[in-house]
Amino acid sequence: MDPASADALPLLELAAEVQAARRELKQQKNSKAKVARDFKAVEKGSSEHQALIDEMQAVSQAFKEAEEQLKNRERVLRAALAALAAPEEAKEPPLFRIPSDQETSESFQVRELTEGEYPAWSDYVRQLQSAPNYCLPEWVGIIEHAFSHPTQIWAAVTDEGKILGGIPLTVFDSRLFGRFAVSMPFFNYGGLLTEYQNVAKALIKRLQAVREREGWQHIEIRTTQEGLDLPVTSRKVSMILPLPKNEVQLDEQLGAKVRAQCKKAEAFRPAVRFGGLELLDDFYRVFAINMRDLGTPVYSKTWFKAILSHPKVEASLVVVYVNGEAVSAGFLLGHNGMLEIPWASTVRSANAMDTNMWMYRQILDYAVQEEYEFFDFGRSTVDAGTYRFKKQWGAKPYPHHWYYLLPEGQELPSINPDNPKYRAVIAVWKRLPLWVTQIVGPPIVKNIP
Repeated sequence: MDPASADALPLLELAAEVQAARRELKQQKNSKAKVARDFKAVEKGSSEHQALIDEMQAVSQAFKEAEEQLKNRERVLRAALAALAAPEEAKEPPLFRIPSDQETSESFQVRELTEGEYPAWSDYVRQLQSAPNYCLPEWVGIIEHAFSHPTQIWAAVTDEGKILGGIPLTVFDSRLFGRFAVSMPFFNYGGLLTEYQNVAKALIKRLQAVREREGWQHIEIRTTQEGLDLPVTSRKVSMILPLPKNEVQLDEQLGAKVRAQCKKAEAFRPAVRFGGLELLDDFYRVFAINMRDLGTPVYSKTWFKAILSHPKVEASLVVVYVNGEAVSAGFLLGHNGMLEIPWASTVRSANAMDTNMWMYRQILDYAVQEEYEFFDFGRSTVDAGTYRFKKQWGAKPYPHHWYYLLPEGQELPSINPDNPKYRAVIAVWKRLPLWVTQIVGPPIVKNIP
């Protein structure tokens, strides 16, 4: 049957044909197995043996034809389902942008919000289309609980108390890295939230004064917003994949090459579990091992527990097991119709089993089932290994713009593992025992945003 004719057949009729083809294939498989068993009851070289050989050839051919028929029927059904989705316009992920042509005529002042004003800030963020969920007050509590870093929320407020924009700033103060502030640390999205250009400029001007007053070395603003008049670095991108309506369409979207890579792991009979705190120990062991092998200090388990335990945060874990042992794991966060994976790890011994590819396929199936519109593979440097890994799934790059408020003449900071001056430390870290990294790592990484 020509797939182009799929539009002329009702979906229910096509589904019935697929089911009939599957039953026929099963019947031929049983016939083939029966002939194979009959070989045990006859003498090799006898006329009965030759007759069974002829019968096996005929049954094998029938099995092959039934298998091909099923593939054709399934291809037609997938084409029909894909055709239903074809008219939809290309979707854009929920990444916040300040409108380029809007200013407010209302008078306002920029000041730090009191804790009693946090509910009003929460309402403002939630009604602002595509605003990052990391700007919500619940993350203030999570960061303070896990890392003891205070967070301030600076906002443009009218005389009547109406919020016109704002920005949360988490303050860092350590002997190793100094004093500075970030919006928002540990994640990819934060920054200025406002619908007005004049409010954005007023917030930036006020923050410059705050930085000077507090003696901070810099303020870092993490956003996907272009065009702010500040020193900026744009080396990183988020790799984001639009998701279809169902798993059949996802199968088609991913393509044969990616599907084949995912299936390689099935030879090792992996099992997957999605859940919450009950999976934290297994997730954390895989994560800690992988971070040690990469030469990167590991977060404390308290950090992940604080996120998973918060009733207003849409967080979950995924863990892949082989022979009962956790080998791959990911941390999932949902917001604004997008499922994000800020942390994912696989132990080196499982790389040859392709469990990482298999895990991501399970996550994408889960995201489709949960009706997310996008999957965010996370941040990467363009053309790096992680970038190429994510690109093969069909994910597209969306640039990050990290802006800096600095003293005049100061160079951009580089507090990250990519900085060449940390290479010797990374090499030593990779050789440390796991238990040592789990004790020493958290106090270090809590000060690396």
